[in-house]
Amino acid sequence: MNHPDSVLKFSLGLNGLSFDLDNLHIQLEQGLGSIDSKSISYGVVDELAIEKMIYFIEEIIESQPLRNLKISGVAVTSDTAMTQLSELFFSAKKQISRIELEHGFNDFIERLSYYTSQVSPDQLYVFTYFVFVREMMHHLRIEQIQII
Repeated sequence: MNHPDSVLKFSLGLNGLSFDLDNLHIQLEQGLGSIDSKSISYGVVDELAIEKMIYFIEEIIESQPLRNLKISGVAVTSDTAMTQLSELFFSAKKQISRIELEHGFNDFIERLSYYTSQVSPDQLYVFTYFVFVREMMHHLRIEQIQII
């Protein structure tokens, strides 16, 4: 049984995803790399790529045991990609609320080419990471992400 103060610890990697809540551990073989390969054409992150990412990510979140998790509203991660996103969009903050994340995401969508030019081609997965975190916040009712 999950406690009301259950904090989700997550890690989103290129080759796998992991989620820990209380003493439950969920490891998914499918990582950001597979989402990228199905979404991004010719190394360009555009609106179509983002739409495809959202589709594949929702599929992962909705089909896995993830959807049954009772999360307190807080998720924590020590992923480097989250730190990169925080530096790009959130003035390197260690705590990002759902509202801040949504504002950052909208800014990202409005200025896609600017932001994608801020990272090297082999770092484009940070945007897939961004889309994943946003979808997690929506579907798993997460109110805040903390970088630890």
